[in-house]
Amino acid sequence: MKTSVGTSCSETERRRDGETGRQTTRRFHRLSVCLSLCLSIFFYGCGKIGDPLPPIPRAPLIIEELNVTQQGTALILSFPLVRTTRSPKVQRIDVYRLVESVNDPEGLTQESFSLRAGLLTSIAQIPDKTSTITYRDPLDLKSSERNVRYRYAIRLVNAAGQAADFSNYAKITPLFDLSLPPTELKATQLEKQIELSWTPPATNESGVTPANVAAYNLYRQTGSSVARLNTEPLTVTRFIDRNFQFGANYQYTVRALSLLPGNASLSAAIESNESIPLAHTPKDTFPPVAPGPVTIASIGGMVSLFWPLNQETDIAGYNLYRAEEENTPPEKWVKLNSQLHRTASFRDDRVQVGKLYYYQITAVDSYGNESARSEVKSETVSP
Repeated sequence: MKTSVGTSCSETERRRDGETGRQTTRRFHRLSVCLSLCLSIFFYGCGKIGDPLPPIPRAPLIIEELNVTQQGTALILSFPLVRTTRSPKVQRIDVYRLVESVNDPEGLTQESFSLRAGLLTSIAQIPDKTSTITYRDPLDLKSSERNVRYRYAIRLVNAAGQAADFSNYAKITPLFDLSLPPTELKATQLEKQIELSWTPPATNESGVTPANVAAYNLYRQTGSSVARLNTEPLTVTRFIDRNFQFGANYQYTVRALSLLPGNASLSAAIESNESIPLAHTPKDTFPPVAPGPVTIASIGGMVSLFWPLNQETDIAGYNLYRAEEENTPPEKWVKLNSQLHRTASFRDDRVQVGKLYYYQITAVDSYGNESARSEVKSETVSP
């Protein structure tokens, strides 16, 4: 009996312990699932920084800033071409032109323009970076029909050969009574200025006289840079250029300004073609002024000379000359310095005590121009 009771108790305890273990395992599993779910929600919330963003759109292929101006006997088209990393590859740019009557309606649908306009040219050299593209459309002002309007539009063609929509329209009515360019542009070099002058034209490009000339613009090119020199239109055929450098290479051109019909404003006037370019390199052939006043003295068997420095900014130094007779010809005076003397004082120790000497001084600039000689100064060498 004792043995059977003990065995029965042991089996009961084992069953109780097994159920307790299974309950513990189930509780741990539920806890693990809850913890994983909480961590997933936590990390998802930490990683979220905003609403989802749409994909970056590609740059459009439509040009909206096409512009046209007249310069001389040409119409100049220009427009900005924006290039980014998202820009589609452009195979070419097609330029279209429609020559229409000035009485035609200003408004025109793209369909009508496409039917009436002709392909003027295709631009195949496409820059990789954002830039302004220009195209020059020549004008024949002698034989072209008057009272017409030029209407332009462009369209970009992608790498697959697909053409975009037309750009905005650029419209212009050319000025046919445009002056010929001025002639005989000349430059006279002075020390502090360049005097430029030219001859006005007599006729227009169309052959009509007199020339439609109201004013002029003068340009100067230095290297690849071109700048207009006059701030306001010139109403005379001359100009003074004071902002120059000796030794620089310049190229000058001048254009006439022709007034539009019924418009007397010079700001709206059209420039002629440029004149024949004038190449000019300013050369400094202008010597400094002679040094002075010169002070001279002798002591200790030497002769000392003093003078004020020249005021020119390009002074390189001085030359000192000596003679033993006042009436010695200039070419026979002895130059005392082998190189240009840099200071405004000089001591001559190659003299004899008791002997009279005569001196003159000249100034030399950085271009090698030597001034006239100073006044003659004499001194007897003291012991």
